[in-house]
Amino acid sequence: MKKFIFLFLGICFLTIIASYSADFYTSITKVEYVSSGKVLKISSKVNAEHIQQALGKKIGVAGFDAALSAYVQNNVKVGVNDAPYSVVYSSSNQESSVVWIYYEVRNVENISSLSVKNTLLMDKFPDQQNFVNLIINGNRKSFVCKKGAEVGKVNF
Repeated sequence: MKKFIFLFLGICFLTIIASYSADFYTSITKVEYVSSGKVLKISSKVNAEHIQQALGKKIGVAGFDAALSAYVQNNVKVGVNDAPYSVVYSSSNQESSVVWIYYEVRNVENISSLSVKNTLLMDKFPDQQNFVNLIINGNRKSFVCKKGAEVGKVNF
């Protein structure tokens, strides 16, 4: 009887542990300055399921790119030398369980400071953290945007 109870409790414990899944709410954004084109090339890697939930659209259906473009416009803001710049959506690409989003900021010169407001997925997931990595004229800097601290600013 004791063996049965231990076996039953062991199976219950393993079932509970196996069914528990902790979602990580993170994204990674890379901002790289291409001086020859005077452009900031930006790419963001986000969870595919999460971006679909935020947009209310499935990847690959009609209107997904338009919705994603508008979402990026509303949730990513870039400032160079304290002047706001427009973000232009380029494309997206799904790789397994993630979506890469590509966008850029054009006509950028002489960067002495750069600010990025990245609120991607924060409207849907309050624990979302967006890691931002910058490569500007060979200088690398990073910061994290999260609820209450949505903007990062660095000087070069």
